[in-house]
Amino acid sequence: MSSVRGIIGFISSFILILISIYSFTIDNSLTTEVWSFLLLAPLPLAIALAPKNTINWKTKKDDWDDDIQEVENENIDPLEFGYDIPIL
Repeated sequence: MSSVRGIIGFISSFILILISIYSFTIDNSLTTEVWSFLLLAPLPLAIALAPKNTINWKTKKDDWDDDIQEVENENIDPLEFGYDIPIL
């Protein structure tokens, strides 16, 4: 948790919870604003606790097969294979 992202995530989540409590005490009712601050509070925590991405996508080589196998495309009658045609 010593990373900057982790510290900022925990602080911003704590601030959202404090704003929600403050808004609740000022209005003396549960408003949409209070609930929105409470619902947004886990988002910075999730970002703070997410693992660091170590994959360098610019240098990673994908293993693609250059040989494309063509599939025979036969027009098959669906009634021959037992499929029903729906009548609307």
